[in-house]
Amino acid sequence: MSLILTFKDLAAAADTIDLTDESAKKNWRDLYHVYNEALNNPPFGVIGVGAITYAEQRLAEFQEESK
Repeated sequence: MSLILTFKDLAAAADTIDLTDESAKKNWRDLYHVYNEALNNPPFGVIGVGAITYAEQRLAEFQEESK
């Protein structure tokens, strides 16, 4: 899966996953979980758009670490 930087890109990628490809499905789930965990557990005081920005940054960091 190519580098995905935003949730919009992640959501769009869900439409293109080959459902018979277990590796692709696992990769997408991993990315989704990183984003969702960061969005729902941002640092103290980070709310609203800041939480979205934080989640997208964590998603990008996870992808960089996974290369």
